[in-house]
Amino acid sequence: MTLSLLQHGAIVQGRVLSALMLREIHTINGSSKLGYLWVLIQSVFSIAVFWGMREYMGAHAPHGISMPLFLAVGFGLWSIFSGTISKTMTAVEGNRALLSFPQVTELDVMVGRMLVIAATQYLTILLIVGADALVANPLEIASVFTALSIIILLPLLSLGIGMILAALAVFLPVLEKLVPMVLRVGFFVSGVFFSVTAFKQDVAEILLWNPVLNAIELLRMSLYAAYTVDGVSLNYLMIATIVSLSLGMLFERYVRARRKA
Repeated sequence: MTLSLLQHGAIVQGRVLSALMLREIHTINGSSKLGYLWVLIQSVFSIAVFWGMREYMGAHAPHGISMPLFLAVGFGLWSIFSGTISKTMTAVEGNRALLSFPQVTELDVMVGRMLVIAATQYLTILLIVGADALVANPLEIASVFTALSIIILLPLLSLGIGMILAALAVFLPVLEKLVPMVLRVGFFVSGVFFSVTAFKQDVAEILLWNPVLNAIELLRMSLYAAYTVDGVSLNYLMIATIVSLSLGMLFERYVRARRKA
């Protein structure tokens, strides 16, 4: 009986998340004739612009890694982090009508948005890295386990931090304006277009407190064996993810009744 209820609950939950993801995709791309493809084009174009600028200036990616791989990982992971936080903070207000259904919770709409953002950016990374590997720079994968770990952990870390900030914003609405400003600063210190090895050890140690920087450097290392960075830690990223996700779910549950009031 218990197993049957669990199976039914899992099926309902899967249907709810699928519907929310389809709604989110339609909301983002409904006015475009290209639909979902337009989001991929925009993501690829953003990376291509930075790639072209660096090529024009004669800049090269460190440790022999190809520039498309270097930039795709940095921009892709940062886009998941910043996009998930931003979308999580506005998820409840953007889905008030859906929350009237008993099967849909605040957590569901947040998870749905996170899954759409993560899937989009990972598909973008796959397209760029795959094309680069076929044309010019074959991958030298160092660790499939690390790569899969980052793919799973970073969206969950982003979701956890997003839920914490969304809950705090209920009491401090000014956070809705402050968080985008902080994310803009974070873009420049998270290793999106640089390697932490470019800095002195004392500066690098400070930068490595940033879990997103750890995730970006670890994924680059896992996809290109010659790319090595000292000081990054998968365990640190795991701990940061577990703590943020646990606190986020606790805070989200705490403010759920206040949102409905």
